Amino acid sequence: MSKSKNTVKFICLAGIMAAMYVGLDFLAVSVSAPFGGNLKISLSGLPVIIVSIFAGPLWGAATGFVGAFTGQMITYGMSATTLLWVLPAVVRGLSMGYLFKAFKKSLKPGILTLETCISSLLVTLFNTGAMLVEQKLYGYYQSFYAIYIAIPTRVIAGIVTAVVFSLMLPTIIDTLNKQFIKTI
Repeated sequence: MSKSKNTVKFICLAGIMAAMYVGLDFLAVSVSAPFGGNLKISLSGLPVIIVSIFAGPLWGAATGFVGAFTGQMITYGMSATTLLWVLPAVVRGLSMGYLFKAFKKSLKPGILTLETCISSLLVTLFNTGAMLVEQKLYGYYQSFYAIYIAIPTRVIAGIVTAVVFSLMLPTIIDTLNKQFIKTI
C-alpha cells in the first residue's frame, strides 16, 4: 500500500480515536478515595494505545494530544496548567508506541501487559506532576501531602486499568488488522 494511502488511514484512525478519547473520558468514574481526594478511573487511554500500536508513537502522541486537549477545553477551558493535563496522554502515546516497537510488535499477552503497565505508570507520574503544580498555583487537591499519600492508590488503579487494556487489545488489534488497517 502506498505511503499516502497509509497516511490517510492513519489520519482517519487518529481522528476517530481522539473523538473516542473524549467520549470515554466523559464516561470516567470518580471514586472518593480514603485520603480525601478523588480517583479517576477511565478507559480514555485505550484509543491512544491503539493508534500507537498501529501507526507508531508520533501518531499516538498526536491522538493523545488532540483527545486530551479537546476534553480539557470542553470541561475546564484554557488555564495555565492545561498543557500539563494534556501531557500524560501524549506521554502514553509516545511510550506505548516506542515500547511496542522495542518489543518487536509482539502481541503476546505478557508483553502487552508490561507495555501498558509501563505507559500507565508514566501517565500516573505526569498526572501527579500536574496535580503538584496545580496545588502550588491554585491550592487544589487539599494539600501537598495528600497528593503523595494518594500515589500508591493511583499506581494500583493505573496498573489494574493497564491490565484491562492489555486483555482487550488482542481482540481489538486483530479486528482492526482484518477490517481496516492491515499494517501489523
